[in-house]
Amino acid sequence: MPYATIKELVLAEYAAGGCMPEAHRLASLVREHFPNSRWGATHHAWYKSQIKRGLIAVPGMEQAAELDEDLLDSETLEETEQAFEASVSLERDLHDWLARRVAELEDGLVLEPGGVERVTEAGRIDLLARDARGHLVVIELKAGKAKDAALGQILGYVGCMSDTEQNVRAILVASDFEPRVVLAAKALPHVKLLRYELLFQFKAVEP
Repeated sequence: MPYATIKELVLAEYAAGGCMPEAHRLASLVREHFPNSRWGATHHAWYKSQIKRGLIAVPGMEQAAELDEDLLDSETLEETEQAFEASVSLERDLHDWLARRVAELEDGLVLEPGGVERVTEAGRIDLLARDARGHLVVIELKAGKAKDAALGQILGYVGCMSDTEQNVRAILVASDFEPRVVLAAKALPHVKLLRYELLFQFKAVEP
């Protein structure tokens, strides 16, 4: 849906999820709807603190007037922004790598035409592929630990694609998963969790 302002987008996402959206998800949405915005991690932290303090009201929700003090610390904000930028960079690299090698996730997977960042009513799907049986597979990538919201997000994509396809499956890729996500996935046979690992190689720099 179109948004008149970034604030409207932030509040809509907050109300939909019942909490502040993850930084990388909100950044992706801002880039999608406001491509000229200079949105950064400090903006995410600012909105989060303003909502927690009750200075910005989320329609239909009661606000907790509790201040998260560390959000106001400039050094913490700088560290948050650096960590956010590293996370976004890692997620983008992982996204680009898997877009070229989607079969690494599962034998027989083939990327759908236009399957990179497919825009749907439920949001932007990272990767869309078909498995060896011809069934549609929704793939969502997280640079860090996948939380409850990630599972809800990918199920939204599955539900959206199920309007026109049968037997839609999902693969959630992350460096780790919250225990509740793992437990929930046990009750969802059409959702697969895959943990990625990074391998670093070091080479000496000759003077």
